[in-house]
Formats: sequence, C-alpha cells, structure tokens
Amino acid sequence: MTHNDQHKPTLADALVALLDAPLTDIQKRDTRSAVITFCKALGLSPNEVPASPIYIRRKLESISYVALGYSKGRWANIKTGVARAVGLVGKSYPSRNTTPLLPKWAALLKMLPASLKRKVSAGARYLSGLGVDVDAVSLSDLHSYRDTILNDRMRANAEQAWDHFLWGWNFAVTQFPDTWPQITIPRVEKREVYVYPFAYFPASFEADVNAYADRMRNINLDDDGPVRPSRPATIDTRTRQLRTAASVLARSGVDPATITGIARLVEVDNFKLILHFHMERAGGKTSAGVAQMAACLRNAARHYVKVDDEHDRKLSALCKRVSVQTGGLTAKNRERLRPFDDAELVRQFLCLPDTIRQQVERDKRAPAQKAVLAQVAAAIALLQATPIRKANLCAIDIHRHLKPQRKGVHLVISESETKNRHPVDFNIPEYALDILRWYMTEYRPYLVREPTDALFPGRNGQHKTAHTLGLQIKDTVFEFTGHTFNVHLFRHFAGKVFLDQQPGNYEVVRQVLGHKRLDTTTSFYSGAEAKRASAMFNNVVDTLRAQHAPIASKRRSDK
Repeated sequence: MTHNDQHKPTLADALVALLDAPLTDIQKRDTRSAVITFCKALGLSPNEVPASPIYIRRKLESISYVALGYSKGRWANIKTGVARAVGLVGKSYPSRNTTPLLPKWAALLKMLPASLKRKVSAGARYLSGLGVDVDAVSLSDLHSYRDTILNDRMRANAEQAWDHFLWGWNFAVTQFPDTWPQITIPRVEKREVYVYPFAYFPASFEADVNAYADRMRNINLDDDGPVRPSRPATIDTRTRQLRTAASVLARSGVDPATITGIARLVEVDNFKLILHFHMERAGGKTSAGVAQMAACLRNAARHYVKVDDEHDRKLSALCKRVSVQTGGLTAKNRERLRPFDDAELVRQFLCLPDTIRQQVERDKRAPAQKAVLAQVAAAIALLQATPIRKANLCAIDIHRHLKPQRKGVHLVISESETKNRHPVDFNIPEYALDILRWYMTEYRPYLVREPTDALFPGRNGQHKTAHTLGLQIKDTVFEFTGHTFNVHLFRHFAGKVFLDQQPGNYEVVRQVLGHKRLDTTTSFYSGAEAKRASAMFNNVVDTLRAQHAPIASKRRSDK
C-alpha cells in the first residue's frame, strides 16, 4: 500500500534527483545508502515513502534505532542522508539553523539569560534569514516560523520545540517590555477545556463538595460514614468529577447560580444531561469514563445526598445502561503483550536492565549525564522482579522499604501504603539486586541534590514523581526495544510470562500481584492463556491426524 499520490515526490524521486545533484561521489553514496536503510527500517520501498519532512519525522519518532541494531552515530548519519535527499525534491528546513543573526537580534539575545536564550535563538535565526529585523517582526512572521518547524523540519519533537519558543518569546515580552518586540503569541489549547473553577459557582457548592470530601475521609468517625476512609488520590478524583459535572450542567444551559450543592447534580434529568454530554465526547457511546462519572454521582446521591429509594433506583438503572464490561486485559494491552508470545523476545526483555547497564558503561560521558539512564535500569529491574504499582515504585525509601536479611534483601511495603491495602514482601533476586547496588553506588549520588532516603530522588529532596519516572521508563523501553510499554504493563507482563510457563496456576499470580480475590486474577489472565490452550488443542488434533494419515492416504491410493 502506498502512502502518497502521483503528484507528490517520494524518496524514489529523490534517488533519481540524486544522480545529477551537485554533491561529491561520497555524499551521493552515503545519501543513497541512508535512504535505502531508512526505507528498509520502515518495511517500505522508496516509491512508497513521501519525501515529506513531517511524514518522515513522524516515522523517525516511531523507530527505535537501538532495537534495529544501529549505533547512535550510524543513525544520525542516516537521518542526515534522508534529510539531504528530501531537500533535493521538496522543501526542507535544517534541523540546526546556523544562519547569522542580524545585529539587532544578536544584541537582544545577548541580554537574555542562557536558559531563555536557548528557547528563542532558533526563531531569531529564522527571522534573520528572512531579513525580518526586530522592529519589523509581526505575528504573521512568528506563525510562519511555527509552520516551518512543524511542517518542514525533520528534527524530532517539533511540537515541543514550538512550545518552548512560544513560552520563551511570551516570557521575554513580559520581562523586557522596553526592548523585546511587544507581540504576544496566542497559545492554542490542545484540548477543549470545559471545566470551570469553583469560583464560577455559588460558594455553597464548593462548601458542599468539601463536606462530601470530609465524609469520605470520615475524619469525625460518623456512624454513617464509610467504614474505610478513602485515599487522598480517590478524594481528589471525586472532587474533580463533581466540579466537572457542575461545569457540564452550566455549559448545557443550567444557570450556574442554581448549582448550590451536590443535590442539584443528581436530579434525574441533570444526571442524564451529564451522562449524555460525556457520551457525545466519547463518540456517541459509553466508555469507562462515562461509567465512572455515573458511579461517582450515584454514590454521592445515595450516601451523601441520601435520595429516596425510587430516586436511587432510577439513578442505578442509568448506571447500568452506561456500564462497561470490567475485568480482563484491554484490547490495547493485549496487543502490546502480543510480541511476547515469542520466547526470544521475552528473554531479551528480561535482560533489558543488563542491556541498559552495558550501554551506560560504554557511554563515555560523565557519570552525571548517564545517571538517569542507570536509574531507569534499576527501576526496570525492580519492576521485573517485584511487579509493584507505579506509585509504590516511586515512593520506595531505602531504609524504610529495603530490608536486608540473612538471605538477601526484601522489598517490604505496608498495607497502608498500597492501593488495595495488601502488603508487599518480595525477596529481591540477586540479578535485580546487582543492578540496584550498581545504580545506588555509582550513579544515585549524582541525582541527589538534597539529603534524602528516596531510592529514586527527584527535586527538593523528594521522591521523583510517578509521572516523570513513568515517562522515563516508557521512553527507555521504547528506545531499546521498539515496544510501547508503560509501567503498569509490567504487572500484566509478569502474569503472562508466569502463566505461559505454569498454565492455570492463578493463585501464585494472585499473590505476586497482590489481588485480593482469585477471580480478579482469572478475569485478567484467562484470555492470555487462550493461545496456549489453542496450541495444545492443535497439537492433539495434529497428533490424531498423523496417526490416521497413512490410512487415509492408502484409501485414496486404492481408488
């Protein structure tokens, strides 16, 4: 299947143009080699690949050169060659613009702090190349720069580069009003923001939501309060959901002045209005988000507003209508785990911490520049050996959670710190402990800015945030394997690989993953065993066929 039409140039056209290009023979050879190698990595022929910077940039961002077996230097040469080829048949903006700055731009940049200068200097060089000086720049010129780096530049993370420039430019506008061009670049929201702040509603609404939050905490030990107080993260989620529900009503025509409490949200007609809004955003159908909103409102109505039985019955019926099937792996997670049906890929993935360690040790940069990668290797080793949740991984305290014992080191997390109040006690195997000690001894000191016992330190002596560490792990796994693999998927991976070796042994998986009920485990992973069951069935059928094949063959020959 081709990805272009007959009017748009492809890399095949670039190879033709290369023959007569004003380049040396060596440059032509390297450019051709780069194009052929890049197309091979995509699994496409040159005539199927548009010579489009934005298309090629997206493809480059989706490829792991490490997983393909290329060195960083070789991959850089491939990107340079492909960029040169694209420039022969189309418009291409250089990844690094070295255009000299016009004198006024140079003077302006000189007065900026280094961190701000880095964000805006590329844009200043672009404008200098166009001959647009400081006193003549317009919003149209700035948007032209945006369009160029988003559409005509092959360097990765173009959207991020524009965001940095926009932030830096607007910051300079406010900080240097006497010298910097006073043109503010409007920021386009990347997604629709429809949730109003609490101040948009009567003060009584926020007070009511806070009272409901206090009930979930059960700080007063009320008789009708929850037996088990909700966690802070759960309370934050419910508070946000209630504010979202109120905002939906306001956007749907309900006078915000009348939204004085939670009771207004759970009126049957308003309940329907809120669910319809979210279903429309989900493409006209229900979703996990719709079901969660319905459950949040129904629970608030039942336990806090205390609606009558008939009212509760109507809300419960609506919840059933928008419910989604829970339990089992999602289709996306099943697809992400599918490559690990291959035993060799499983082996390579389990050796990933050692692979990363080897890369770190070969890297000639200073230890401080390699410390984060070493940290990620340690985090992955822990996740493979002790498949805990992301929040618990980030919060590991060296002295509180890592307990040396006569036969090794245990990771011990109390039930009060886990999501489902199930304690964690893992004996960390030697292979993971070796990676952990290596990281803690040689690289963790470079990440500690203030005294802290955090295994994975972040800023200000705190633990690294779950978002940051999770993103670093995901990016590193992709870089080294080419697979999209988030932190929570390590738990599913653990369940899958164990059951592949021990079919039906759900009790061990339940205990390892900390599920309270066995049916939770079976609902998630029974589907993961379907392929093995299919293979076993096929083996039986093939064996029976083989036993009877000579007879069937003889009968045919007799005829």
